[in-house]
Amino acid sequence: DLKITTMKHLQINILVPTLGLTGGVKVILEHANRLAQRGHAITLIYPYILPQQANIPTIVMGYLKKIRRKILHLAKYPEVDWFHVEPTIKIMRVMTLTASSIPNADITIATANETADWLNTYPDSKGKKFYLIQDYENWSRPIDLVDATWKMPLQKIVIASWMKDFAQKKFGENVAGVVLNGVDTTTFYCQNSSRPNNPIKVLMMYHKMPKKGIDDGLAAFQIAKQSHPNITLEMFGAYHLPPAIKKVVTNYYYRPSINLLRQLYSNADIFLWPSREEGFGLPPLEAMACGAAVLSTDTGAIRDYAVDNISTLIVPPNQPDLLAQKLIQLIDNSDLRLSLGQAASEMAKKFDWEESTTQLENILMRGQY
Repeated sequence: DLKITTMKHLQINILVPTLGLTGGVKVILEHANRLAQRGHAITLIYPYILPQQANIPTIVMGYLKKIRRKILHLAKYPEVDWFHVEPTIKIMRVMTLTASSIPNADITIATANETADWLNTYPDSKGKKFYLIQDYENWSRPIDLVDATWKMPLQKIVIASWMKDFAQKKFGENVAGVVLNGVDTTTFYCQNSSRPNNPIKVLMMYHKMPKKGIDDGLAAFQIAKQSHPNITLEMFGAYHLPPAIKKVVTNYYYRPSINLLRQLYSNADIFLWPSREEGFGLPPLEAMACGAAVLSTDTGAIRDYAVDNISTLIVPPNQPDLLAQKLIQLIDNSDLRLSLGQAASEMAKKFDWEESTTQLENILMRGQY
């Protein structure tokens, strides 16, 4: 397979719903950068109006976004301000993702269920059709529309083992491959050997979507704090923190830089990941790379990159009382925290972005022949 990647440089369109700060977009940009570094011509394409059947408010908002983008362009504001994008990558903003708006290519990749709708309509001139599925997006729009994209005649690539099984069991669909996400260990590594902290620091990501289980994580922390009043909670995220949560949190870091995020992971004694549903879950892997003791729910790809009681503690989702029990266990046992963190940092090194992109590249190449 490794030889196949030297045969041809590809023209690759990648359809994205947004280039804003999300874990899914980060994954896309990680792969896009590495594919571009390998000589492929990458075009990132995202629309002002995403749905095929857009209502009036969505259309109006799309035109307002276009006006705003023109103003930002005049002000020399970059399309992506939170992540480095290789200069050879072309970024196109289009009104809608109609075929006439999309350049011809060897391959076009959909990266969200709404973009799959568009890709399914494209002629052969847009290249082989791939669908990079990062989650079961049942939260994004009516479920029948989401399910329909899993059945489309697109070559499907998933980012976790559970999605491969899900595709087969729910839809009778096989996938072209499983490409696990990676972690950049030149960016995420332990830069603090002073653990444990006094008081113990717990770190958690904030997200406004209920599926992320933030309420469960806060409930678990509050239970633990009853018996361990000195523990502290720090949080970070891409959304502003609601006032009610501010009362619980010692520090909140809004849209932290990569370097600051590494410091937060490295300084935390425990990284708490309470998600109820997850496609992959990048933050636990990043925290592992930084040597934190990770307490995670059994969601997403956690079983692909972590081992319960060896590199993490894993509990079922939607059980804040059990989450609290395990959190208290970690607070009380410094040897356990240390052993989990050491095993986690070693395990994280096995999940390399370069290898992940090689796997993706090989699947795309196989689709050419």
